Amino acid sequence: MIKASGMNYREEISLVELFNMFPDNETARKWFEDQMWPDGPLCPHCKTMNVQSNINHKTMTHRCRECDDKPMFSVKKGSIMEGSNIPYRKWVIAIYLVTTSLKGVSSMKLHRDLKISQKSTWYMLHRIREAYETDNPLYDGPVEVNETYS
Repeated sequence: MIKASGMNYREEISLVELFNMFPDNETARKWFEDQMWPDGPLCPHCKTMNVQSNINHKTMTHRCRECDDKPMFSVKKGSIMEGSNIPYRKWVIAIYLVTTSLKGVSSMKLHRDLKISQKSTWYMLHRIREAYETDNPLYDGPVEVNETYS
């Protein structure tokens, strides 16, 4: 007997577990770095691994040692978060809510949940959805699709 898809067999984390995994912005930043750079930081300009990490800057965490102008950068460079001042933790929560919601999430819902402007949440949703459409995904790994019938 084939069972319809449902919540009883899925292995996912709860919101409580998510908040425990990412108690602060720094933990979320480190998680994104581990996902984007599993072998260590990579310069987005010249692709070298000769990078100075944890520099003393408010938003930029790395500096390339090989580029002529020694540019500073963060894990946001080249990702869906590029150009965003939204904290990493809020990005993690938004990505979680979008990917675990069966019927989607509105920008108004994220606006209320994340306590940021609706314009910012619309921007986040646009970027997250855009990441699904690319031929070269920014995040690689298993994907679960739920509530699909054929």
